[in-house]
Amino acid sequence: MIAQILARTPAWVFALFLGLLAFGLMQTRTRTVPRVPALLLPAGMIALSLAGIQTSFGLAPLPLASWAIALALAALVGHALFRDERVRYDANAKTYFVPGSWVPLAVIMAIFFAKYVYAVMNALNAAVLSATSFVIGLSAVYGLLSGYFAAKALNLVRLTRAA
Repeated sequence: MIAQILARTPAWVFALFLGLLAFGLMQTRTRTVPRVPALLLPAGMIALSLAGIQTSFGLAPLPLASWAIALALAALVGHALFRDERVRYDANAKTYFVPGSWVPLAVIMAIFFAKYVYAVMNALNAAVLSATSFVIGLSAVYGLLSGYFAAKALNLVRLTRAA
């Protein structure tokens, strides 16, 4: 069955996977990043997550509220408790020193695979997709994963303001 699923997956999905994988692997290296590109990663991942809500359930109130609440909680908790104190901001160069981490790759892949698994389940007409608990749960997963990137963005903004 896995071979059939992969054979029926459009080529653009594999290209997206490889692009996200490459982008995630870049996050494992310590680097200096200009201010705007540093904020584009969180914005892009939040947009990808929101697109997951839109394509899965539409922008209906229940999934959107579940996503937004989970995103806000994860962002606030992540920013308050799991801040990477090794990140530094150079106000003169307007760049961030960002230590490498495998966590962004894992979160990027989790967002991708959540969307992929939903698409496969949808293609198989899985009855669970219409269950309210599933809609709320998957929307919350998208929000929690996005919250990680929102917390990173909050940390970058905090460093910029402190400089």
